[in-house]
Amino acid sequence: MKRVAPAQKWTRPALGAKSRAGDVFIANAGAAVAQIRANRAGAAAASDPEHLHQLRVGLRRLRSTLRAFRALLRRGEAGRLDRRLRKVLSGFGDARDWDVFAQAFRRTKLPRRARARAEAARRRGSAMARSATLRFLPEEALAWAKSRPWRKRANPGEASALFGARALDRAHARIAETAEGLDWGDARQRHRLRILVKRLRYGCDCFAAAWSEDASAPFRKALRRLQEILGRLNDIDVQRGLLQEIGLPAAQRARLLRMLAQRKGRLLPELHAAWKAFEAVSPYWRPPAVAPAAG
Repeated sequence: MKRVAPAQKWTRPALGAKSRAGDVFIANAGAAVAQIRANRAGAAAASDPEHLHQLRVGLRRLRSTLRAFRALLRRGEAGRLDRRLRKVLSGFGDARDWDVFAQAFRRTKLPRRARARAEAARRRGSAMARSATLRFLPEEALAWAKSRPWRKRANPGEASALFGARALDRAHARIAETAEGLDWGDARQRHRLRILVKRLRYGCDCFAAAWSEDASAPFRKALRRLQEILGRLNDIDVQRGLLQEIGLPAAQRARLLRMLAQRKGRLLPELHAAWKAFEAVSPYWRPPAVAPAAG
């Protein structure tokens, strides 16, 4: 049997602080496709759930790159490519959900039906990873990126710091708007916020070379923590739904639901603290405010 390489995380592309927006787009598309390539064989073999996770991250990063640079790209072509990537991603959703479910309840005795559902989802994910679509679509996306698909009147030669600041401002503003009046106990509202937080984090990665690590570290740390807690809460919401699907005896289902409720109860105060920390840190891409002169 051919040995499968370990799962590979995303590698930040080598870019300089003075890189131009068009070159940064191409480099980030290439980094996302490299992550997909590196994990496709492992996901196809279903040897380690981490391959599937990192493959999905690569696909999401590719979509986030299209979003971060949408002001630069031909809208129709970028939109069609994004829809195709989204369809591929949806084919992996069940496999990842069931892997996380099994991990969450690894110390409990789950019925054969749950194990069968998880195995069936894993096979579907493996088949998607082996498909011609996943072999060729990322390569097609990268070739398209390298063709410099700029829209009319776009400026691919603009400094990435200027272009990136506008893109990050838009993403940051959408988070603030969504959080306004948010019911933090509502799973759907939290899920929407989680998606926007993830997009901002990937956007920060796209333009990371334009600012120093020291300047960006406090904001990125707060953003990462917020995303982590929102992700864990989303996993709990998904697990609640899966528990309802597998036909557990009422007493066992009630016990596992209580377990999830306890986990959620511990996480919600952490979420509130993480949100306050995120609100308190200034976006590093904005110039510091100048205090008015005395007198």
